[in-house]
Amino acid sequence: MSSRKQDILLSEAENDLAIRNYNKAVSAIYFSLRKEVEIIIQKLGFQLPRRDDKLANIIKHLGFDEEALIFMKLYELRKKADYADESIEEKDAKKALELARKVIAKLKILERRN
Repeated sequence: MSSRKQDILLSEAENDLAIRNYNKAVSAIYFSLRKEVEIIIQKLGFQLPRRDDKLANIIKHLGFDEEALIFMKLYELRKKADYADESIEEKDAKKALELARKVIAKLKILERRN
């Protein structure tokens, strides 16, 4: 198993999904994606913003419009998981994992190019 924080978080999210801890899974999925995005953005020489919407803007600026939208969608889902009275449903947690993997795979193309 990798010791990179984002990989650990994604693995924990998969484990949480398996035991039906959907709120925890969604939060870990988001933070795994965010960590991966931060690493790629820094490698590309961008100043790392603290705000999630600014991070999404950098992704969009790099030509990844869909991935920027997904990033913000997962951010909103993470806020729901962490703060809302209602809980995350299984289908939403599974979709979040699928989307995060998709974004990470696409953005890794940037990382390999540089």
